[in-house]
Amino acid sequence: MSQSLLQFAKDFVAGKISAEQFADPYQAKWKAERDSGALSKDPSALNEKLSTLFCLADQYNPETDRHYSEFDAEELKKRVKNLLES
Repeated sequence: MSQSLLQFAKDFVAGKISAEQFADPYQAKWKAERDSGALSKDPSALNEKLSTLFCLADQYNPETDRHYSEFDAEELKKRVKNLLES
């Protein structure tokens, strides 16, 4: 199932979905996999990457009054892309 989380992030980077369509749904899907125990079945490197993607999605804020630790759609896409390429 975690491959679907990874593919969801790739779809975001490819421009198939917007930041709004990615951030909250990714977090919900990740939490569902965590709660079901599916994430614990993944290799640790993949699990770490998926968890980091969760944190990045959590830092997304589309509003202009965002906190310095939050970022806009462009920055979110850049950071997700960098993580996927690492």
